[in-house]
Amino acid sequence: MLRRKIGAGCVAELVDVLSFIDAGPRVCHNHASAMKLSRTSILLLCAVVVTMTSMGMSMFSLFLPPMEKEFGWSRALVTVPYMVAMMGWAAGAVLFGKLADDYGSRPVILGGIVLMAAGFLGMGLSQNLWQLSLSYGVCVGLAMGASSLVIVSLLVSKHYEARNRGLAVSAIQTAPPLSPLLFAPMIYFLIRSYDWRTAALAASAILMGVALPLAWIGARDPQTTHASRDSRIGWAACLPHLRNRSMLLLFAVRFSCGVAFFQIAHLVALTMSKGFDAATGARAVSVFGGAAAVSALLFGWLSDRYGRAKMLGLSYLVRGVGTLLLSLDMPNALCFYAAVGLAIGPTFGTVAIQNVMFYELVGPRMAGVILGLSFIVHQIGSAGGPMVASIVYDQTGSYDGFMVVMGLILLASGLALFGQIKTDEELPEVVAAASPSLS
Repeated sequence: MLRRKIGAGCVAELVDVLSFIDAGPRVCHNHASAMKLSRTSILLLCAVVVTMTSMGMSMFSLFLPPMEKEFGWSRALVTVPYMVAMMGWAAGAVLFGKLADDYGSRPVILGGIVLMAAGFLGMGLSQNLWQLSLSYGVCVGLAMGASSLVIVSLLVSKHYEARNRGLAVSAIQTAPPLSPLLFAPMIYFLIRSYDWRTAALAASAILMGVALPLAWIGARDPQTTHASRDSRIGWAACLPHLRNRSMLLLFAVRFSCGVAFFQIAHLVALTMSKGFDAATGARAVSVFGGAAAVSALLFGWLSDRYGRAKMLGLSYLVRGVGTLLLSLDMPNALCFYAAVGLAIGPTFGTVAIQNVMFYELVGPRMAGVILGLSFIVHQIGSAGGPMVASIVYDQTGSYDGFMVVMGLILLASGLALFGQIKTDEELPEVVAAASPSLS
């Protein structure tokens, strides 16, 4: 029944389904109260859930080479499902962000996990490009908007005060890079020992068997959120914020962050283009995961103490330098791993700080839709970046030229953020109506 409702594409029906999934806190209120969790428990459980749902994005680089080999497609053609998924993520982020603002994060997250599991199941059964684009592209992509960083970061932001919010949200941002660190070896083993379809089916089983029960326990909005659900804010209320100069700058640099996501999608292929084998590429995915987890915590902690915008600018500068280094010839695998750590490692530190800044600029009642709109911009870049990189590779046999351009764009983004900083004052706790600058 869930598949039928989602397939119908009707927002009203989707809300009904999500409301049914979230019936527990309303029907079994006494039981939920007895299981009241601390915010630290909620944070840890949500981090574990996002680690699993992040397979929707982080594992594609492992699937790309065997799918290209099986179907005999070009690099650009086999990237189409990923491009569709990035656009689906963008649409899902704003749609589910608005639903989370109106109905709470819990039903959105639970429904997203079910949808993602169905997408991986369909991916494992797909026989052609349109089936892959529908299962992985549409289903997994939309589910990323419901059960990954945007909605879970919103939920965690509501539980923490400003002085600790950056680190708390950064803890959630460690989940996507930890996902390849933990799951890449397993997925690579299944692909090598069986095939990529078996690996996709295993991802579906993990989501339904592990992620969904943990989310049922841990994905809980603060009780104060439930009391204000009836006073919903319309879409037009976000327009004044979208005209703010600081907000527009954050949207612009988020686009450049999205374009740079091609490094994640093509990491195994990028490794092989440097003369290394696929096993080195799989290890590079794990290196990226470990570096990104450490960087996310570091930048989140620094942003709580030295200012959001300054640390955001620094993360872009580090990524730009690392991307320029990746465009060079690599003498050995260790040098390549170091360049990967610099170029891709700070990615989720960047995302964490930006998510907190959006939340603090507009306040909790509109944060979902603003975060969703920002991810539309991000995912346009995430969809276009891998495709342009694929076309460049098909034409030249190398990613190096595109990475030089991308490195310069990231450096420019970092400098633009620093150029907006006149003082380094701490951001306010919640700003519901005003539109402050980055300073």
